[in-house]
Amino acid sequence: MKNLYHKVAVTSVCTALGFVLGASPEAKAASFTFTPTITFEVIDSSTSYFGSSFDGLGDEVFPGNFDTVVRGTVGEAAEFAEFNIGSFSLAPNTVISSAIFQAEIYSFQTVGLGVGIINPGSLGIFGYVGNGTVEASDFEAGVLLSSVDVSSSSAGDILSFDVTPFVNQRVSNGDAFAGFGIRALNLGSLTLGGAHFPGIQPRLIVETAEVTESVPEPTTILTAAIALGWGGWLKRKNSSQQNNTKSQG
Repeated sequence: MKNLYHKVAVTSVCTALGFVLGASPEAKAASFTFTPTITFEVIDSSTSYFGSSFDGLGDEVFPGNFDTVVRGTVGEAAEFAEFNIGSFSLAPNTVISSAIFQAEIYSFQTVGLGVGIINPGSLGIFGYVGNGTVEASDFEAGVLLSSVDVSSSSAGDILSFDVTPFVNQRVSNGDAFAGFGIRALNLGSLTLGGAHFPGIQPRLIVETAEVTESVPEPTTILTAAIALGWGGWLKRKNSSQQNNTKSQG
């Protein structure tokens, strides 16, 4: 019986302490929208116009562009945007909960670089540490962060790429610019809005959350006190019974 009293007491105390010490954190969210410092297009092509080969290296840049994404048989066109995040910092007990790169589809009526009107099926977003300068070498600098399915998309659709881990790392490192490149992952082409075509400019939406420990409710504290008191009473009762047994022996 004394073991039962002991188990009940311990269970009650642990449960009560769990309510007090394991209070759920509360998160206060904030949202920040960044517009690009620069946008540009990079083309890798084997056409005689550029006098180069289709080799995975950027050959020609078009500052200010952010429109035709093409993967053809003789070349590729990718669109780039760099965001100045140098002045962005996290307050104490604050984390980046989400970072989304958005762009809008203007049209699928796009041809060039050896490809006709073909939906590329999916687009990938590539991340790199930018410097606020238009450079052809940014074409091969990025690493694939995520992709979106555009096989059933239409003009006017907003594309959202999850780039949370990458932005977290850039802010953590104190990097001044976060660079992103949009490329077709399959043969095909489309045009994005925001540069020479109507539509939203590419944007980076960062959500932050302030995590703080919540204060226990008065009823929770009362429950814990009752449980602790009951545990003490059971312990004294158990001790009294043991003493009685010894005196009778």
